[in-house]
Amino acid sequence: MRRRFHRHFLLFLLLSGASFPPSALAHPFLQNSWWVVTETNRLVMRVSATLREVAVAQQLDLTRTPFPVPIVQVALSNHANYVAGHLSVRADAGELRAEVLDYQLLAGPDDEPPGDDPAQYLDRTHAVFDLEFRYPKGNPPHEISFGQATLREHHYAPGVPWDVTYSLTVRDASRHDVARGLVRTDLPFTVALDAPTNRAAASADPANLTPHFGFGPATASDPGVAVREFTSFVRHGLHHVLTGYDHLLFLSALALAAVRWRDLIRIIALFTLAHSLTVTVAALGWLRLPSWIIEPIISGSIIYVALENVLAPERAAGRTRWLVAFGFGLVHGLGFAGGLQNSLSGEPSAHLALVIVAFCLGVELGHLAVGGPLFGVLQAVRRGREETLAPVVRRWGSVGVACGGAYFLWAALRQI
Repeated sequence: MRRRFHRHFLLFLLLSGASFPPSALAHPFLQNSWWVVTETNRLVMRVSATLREVAVAQQLDLTRTPFPVPIVQVALSNHANYVAGHLSVRADAGELRAEVLDYQLLAGPDDEPPGDDPAQYLDRTHAVFDLEFRYPKGNPPHEISFGQATLREHHYAPGVPWDVTYSLTVRDASRHDVARGLVRTDLPFTVALDAPTNRAAASADPANLTPHFGFGPATASDPGVAVREFTSFVRHGLHHVLTGYDHLLFLSALALAAVRWRDLIRIIALFTLAHSLTVTVAALGWLRLPSWIIEPIISGSIIYVALENVLAPERAAGRTRWLVAFGFGLVHGLGFAGGLQNSLSGEPSAHLALVIVAFCLGVELGHLAVGGPLFGVLQAVRRGREETLAPVVRRWGSVGVACGGAYFLWAALRQI
């Protein structure tokens, strides 16, 4: 009976990705790029966005793709003003006002047409928006803070807002790297400008900023830029876990079934290792699966692990769980890396390696930060009333996790 359940449930996970409309998306996660050039009297920048983001913000019907050209043109014009109003740039203590210079629709970063598939059309078609922020009285600031609130007023499912992250690159007009990092709604990024940056005399043309979603070759930069970027991606990996429903629910299911500390640590390490492997291969462009396949499987994996805790507790506490954690970790990693690949396309391999290592380190720290305290509480319960209360906590806690996974599976399979 239990073996039949495992076989049938795994078959359901595989079929669910192929049987429902490909415009469904479980993770409310979008990765954009934000390139900035500092000049003596202004900032010029180019911001990328997928057509999915444009469609969500402008409330287009995602079930009717591809969009007619006139609709796309109006949506891009409106979204240019939307981007200008939802990016926050503060120079020292003052807010800078954005002015839209231009916008255009581009193909994917690999120069391949997105095709007729709605998911490819929405996720691999990009728009870029050129903006200008002038300094008050033309005086260059000592510090600039970048923030954003993109799509926070929109929900991909009831109670769950979209999560948009920008990969930020700041250079002076001579193409020296000033800073690199990530900008989330709740994680702004602050850049300290030194004297050489403020004295940059060259003029930057936004139309030449990003030939293929990037600045092109950079001149030598301060090693401190790499350190700050490493720290930023560690924070992002940690934040990715602490605010990600899939990680929190999956870790809760693992902790509910673990019996000893070493079992939990081993399982978390295997999950992180698998997650890191697929983040790496996907970010390098070696493997990429569409979100309409990955996202239902991620949500379904949560349900699977939680129900296994209830229906087959002996398997949940044994070595079989190691394989389950590793296998589903591979899938969870694919859910993140596609956007990372887009935002860092064209960057040197050493830069990609730095980003991947930093992000995966942050993910591991996040897993330990969540799994450790939760397992500690469960251990305290087991020591107190092991024979009566512990099985109840495991059973009903797992049922609660399964319900959470079912909600997000529904969100993954519904039309946005």
